[in-house]
Amino acid sequence: MEQILLSLDKLGFATRHQLQQIHNLGTGRNALEVLKRMGDYLHVKRHAPRNNVNVYYLNQKGRDLIGSEKERKYTLEIEHFLMRNDMYIHYGCPDDFQIERDVAFQSGLTQKIIRPDARFTKDGVIHFLEVDRTQNMTANKKKIATYAELSPLIAIQYKKCPIVIFYTTIAARKDTIEKLCRAAKVNVEVKIPQEIR
Repeated sequence: MEQILLSLDKLGFATRHQLQQIHNLGTGRNALEVLKRMGDYLHVKRHAPRNNVNVYYLNQKGRDLIGSEKERKYTLEIEHFLMRNDMYIHYGCPDDFQIERDVAFQSGLTQKIIRPDARFTKDGVIHFLEVDRTQNMTANKKKIATYAELSPLIAIQYKKCPIVIFYTTIAARKDTIEKLCRAAKVNVEVKIPQEIR
């Protein structure tokens, strides 16, 4: 139970299916039983964009039990959290998965800061995750330009060229992002939900 509460503290929100995968809870029925027993520690809301599945997050009692001070509110941004969780699971639940932390690099005389939706290491390579749900393409172009500028610096610092992962919802956006990244010489993996579920 404590491990599930800690996961929710780290991820913010999660569906039953996501918690089932992260914690190897077996069948859907078993996962529901576990989460039902934890009801005193959780908020549960129906989430329309995913066919009204339940989304779980910590209530005050759950936060108190694990010593968390991060209070979450159910907002329109929930799908962003759930998409980030999809990638966390897809890449094997990396131990060093860090959410929305600034990463600073020196570029000439100036310091450049990027704030990916998440960063983690896989096979010795640093990965930066960008969840592209409602972002306009101009914002994506700016992000890609920043990664293009910083990739050589990151490669020097980490001894390997980084990989930028974009997780988007539409195949046409995937194609556009891939073309922009190729043109900017950014190592990229672009995923859409159909490829990972």
